[in-house]
Amino acid sequence: MAGNALISIIRLSRPINLLIVSATMLGVYVYVNALNPKIAIDSMYLSLLVISTVLITAGGNIINDYYDLKADEINKPSKVIISKNISKELSLRIYILLNLLALSLGFYLSFIFETFWFAGIHTLCTLLLWLYSIYLKKILLLGNLLIAGLTGFIPLYAASLYSFGPMLNSYSRENPKEWHDSFYFEFVIILAVFALLQNLVREIWKDVTDIEGDQTMGVVSIPIKFGIRKTQTVMGFILLLEIAIFFFYLDRLEFHLSLESFILFSIASSINILILILMYRKENFIKYCDSLLKLSMAIGLSTLYF
Repeated sequence: MAGNALISIIRLSRPINLLIVSATMLGVYVYVNALNPKIAIDSMYLSLLVISTVLITAGGNIINDYYDLKADEINKPSKVIISKNISKELSLRIYILLNLLALSLGFYLSFIFETFWFAGIHTLCTLLLWLYSIYLKKILLLGNLLIAGLTGFIPLYAASLYSFGPMLNSYSRENPKEWHDSFYFEFVIILAVFALLQNLVREIWKDVTDIEGDQTMGVVSIPIKFGIRKTQTVMGFILLLEIAIFFFYLDRLEFHLSLESFILFSIASSINILILILMYRKENFIKYCDSLLKLSMAIGLSTLYF
């Protein structure tokens, strides 16, 4: 029984999502260190930041499922875990424990680097994910933007670790010019923007598949308010915006990135074109869109490792 409960808790935390969060933050570390080993940071502090961010993400997934139980029983009854495999009380306790651990690590990092940044961000993200679960997700587009924004913030949060501490003299808060003017910081921002937009499209797509359950919860999503066809138009606009940004930065990306990274980034952008084509056939759009969006995000983030 204990083994089954543990497996259920792991499933509830969305391990694939947690792996993507970890890989993104570690990728920023690998990317920056490869380009400028002089500013290498202590891997222990990076590990603490990654672990605490993963704990907050896992907690957010759990509390979202906790409040989404009725909708999930309609939208995806075979995937419901809370009340089926583990009790609501146990899931709530795990949520509280994960966040307490994450906040403790955030406050520890703030103490080490003599800044309120990490404690503040950890506290804010924990609060926002809780508010999203109980209220913000029901407001048109606001919930989508919040989750997409937090996703896009992950690589920036990892990069922020390089802005603190006396050992990073030329890249510290007192002398930020070289750090902020460098291309590798600019590329992290570009990647963050792509992650935000890509995840925004995915969040809107998930609303398309969750219409019935969302209606019972009083959620006002784009597909519920405007219909699937207009929702596809919104998604198409966001994907076109991503493609436009890619072509705008094409010369700089080609000049500064390694050949492998540039090819991977190009492939990730090309997948968005395929998604746009699938929108002309509703059945294929519903069937393949989520998988292609995930693939595009995964390939895009992998550019950090080359």
